[in-house]
Amino acid sequence: MTGGQDGHSVGNGAGHSVEWEGVVRFRLPDGWRPEVEEHEGHAVAAFHPPAPAGGVLRLVTDRVAPKDGPDGAVAVLREMALRFVRPDDQRASDRIVEPWGDDGVLAQAVMMTEEDGHTDAHYLWLVGAERDGKAAAAMFSYRLPMVMDGDESCAGTLALLDGAIRAAEIL
Repeated sequence: MTGGQDGHSVGNGAGHSVEWEGVVRFRLPDGWRPEVEEHEGHAVAAFHPPAPAGGVLRLVTDRVAPKDGPDGAVAVLREMALRFVRPDDQRASDRIVEPWGDDGVLAQAVMMTEEDGHTDAHYLWLVGAERDGKAAAAMFSYRLPMVMDGDESCAGTLALLDGAIRAAEIL
C-alpha cells in the first residue's frame, strides 16, 4: 500500500487494501496502477487494470449531513442512491437500488456515453451507510471503450470489481 495525496491511501497489490478519504476501504488485485486525478477541484482516485483489460476505475466519496426529519442520514442515502441511478436519463440502464449489509444501500447502473466520436460504457456503483450521524458514500465508475465491452477480459474485470465493491467497508 502506498500513501496518496492529502492522507489518501491506495493499494497496488494482490489483496491490498485501498482506503480513500477515510470513507471507504476495498481490495484490488496485483497490477492495478493507482493515481490521483483532479476533477473540478476534487481529488479522484483512479485505478488502471493490467493488460489486456482496459478502462479505468474511478472513485469519489462524500459525507453528507442529514436533513431534518425522522429518517436523517438514511433518507439522505436513499435520495443519493436514487439520483445516482439516474431514473430520467435514457443513457442509463440496468438500474438497481437495494439494501447493502446491515445498514447500507447499494445502487448500480450502466451508462453509455458518446464523446468526441467515441462511445464508452460506464459501470456505476454507489455504496453507502450512516456513519457518525452522516450519510457516507463511495461512488465508483468503471469506464471502458464500447469496443471492449463484452470482451472476456473485461467481463472478468467487471465481476472482480463487483465483488470488491460489494465487499467494501464504509468507514
